[in-house]
Amino acid sequence: MKHKEALINIIKILGKILGVYVVYVVVTVIIWPVLMPTPEKVDVEPAFIETSEEVALLEYGIEAFGARLDLIDSAEETLDVAYYYAKKGQSVDLFHAYMLAAADRGVKVRYLLDGVSHGVRGEERDVIYAFNEHPNIEFKLHEPIPRVLLAPWRINNRMHDKLLLVDNKYSVNGGRNISDLYYERTSQDIAYSHDRDIFLMKTQEDEPGIIDQLGAYYEDLFGSEYAADLDARSLFDWNGEKARLKTAELKQVYIDHREEVNEREPSTSLETWTSRTMPIESGYHVHNELTRGFKQPYVWSHLLKLSSQAENHLYIQSPWVIPNSRMREEFRDTDFQTSEGLMLTNGMSTNNNPIGQLGTENRKSLFIDSFLDYYEYQPTESSLHTKTWVFDKEVSAVGSYNLDARSTYLSTESMVFLKSEALAEQLLTEAEESYLEKSRQIHADGSGSNGEETDGETASLAQRLLTPLLRPLAWLLEDLI
Repeated sequence: MKHKEALINIIKILGKILGVYVVYVVVTVIIWPVLMPTPEKVDVEPAFIETSEEVALLEYGIEAFGARLDLIDSAEETLDVAYYYAKKGQSVDLFHAYMLAAADRGVKVRYLLDGVSHGVRGEERDVIYAFNEHPNIEFKLHEPIPRVLLAPWRINNRMHDKLLLVDNKYSVNGGRNISDLYYERTSQDIAYSHDRDIFLMKTQEDEPGIIDQLGAYYEDLFGSEYAADLDARSLFDWNGEKARLKTAELKQVYIDHREEVNEREPSTSLETWTSRTMPIESGYHVHNELTRGFKQPYVWSHLLKLSSQAENHLYIQSPWVIPNSRMREEFRDTDFQTSEGLMLTNGMSTNNNPIGQLGTENRKSLFIDSFLDYYEYQPTESSLHTKTWVFDKEVSAVGSYNLDARSTYLSTESMVFLKSEALAEQLLTEAEESYLEKSRQIHADGSGSNGEETDGETASLAQRLLTPLLRPLAWLLEDLI
């Protein structure tokens, strides 16, 4: 009986400890960020530098993935990689196989994934063991879960960048993570996610430019106190065996794929992408502050500044649009010079982020009532994940930033600003031909105009019924989504 009473008392104590911890998590992760005011926009000026670098647009998933593999396969000295996640699938296996092959050639590889959303779990975790054992690979996680458990407020400090840098000569950045969802490499019954990347190339090695700015940012990101070096963890014997098996598996994946590529007509190589580049007049890179808690909103501040300077036209494309109270106030207070613009985002039927769509439903009236023509993408078999701004059909911004409070104040984000009329024209043409005809324009009176390739709103009955009921939740949490 005494043992039973002791056990009951222990359970009660553990229950109280768990209850205190849950309150601790809710207060530090949700209540504190929601109640605290977010920082004001920063007084910035566009920092364009003249450059001889060139750019190519990677609009379609298959080519964007092919460019990544060809770049990795061409690496001679360094390969720096940072992604929000690399989720299980054929594209992830190939991506890791090519990284391992580069390391086997003597290339120094650095690989950074977000510590919560990284996707290398279960059997996929074996790639961590394999990479940790390789002398030429350094693998890190940004704010991994063990750190979050001890200090739960760190969960809001997410690494949302998507960067690939090769030999300080080439880069790919944009909105795509590493997943079949973005690259059309799967037969799974999932909606394809349209996204966008840009390929940058140096034409003069000694000239400082945008790729150097991206490289400097990667140094700070990878070397920050928030990036956990997993090499410090000792491998158990069974993990060592997993590492060896995974290494052998990835080597075979690489061999098989190279044989497939060599037999393909036409095949691609680095020259495929360098031959497609366009000149850049000038440009620069902007990223959010590297810190925990609310960050100084540098990306948002630069986007708003350039929007205010646009004289003829403004184009915005974001998968969802959820400005919090601070952002709405700053948008309304901006003295826009142009009266023409367009915003494209997902409609209720296409968004693969339900919370993001709820937030968009709450706040889209800000943009519908503005000078922007507001469009919602409609197809149910795909969604938009692109993050692009175009100013005066001349300056383009492409990167990882979503128009929401999380990207503005909480996550690491990266955007490249390029002055190139050719790139801007290509971006706007893609929008017109690939997306707007499949979208519905929403007017201030609530009515809509369908594009030529859409029949209008195709949201399911469940979506239409649940959205009004759940919108208050998104309203309460909009500083976090």
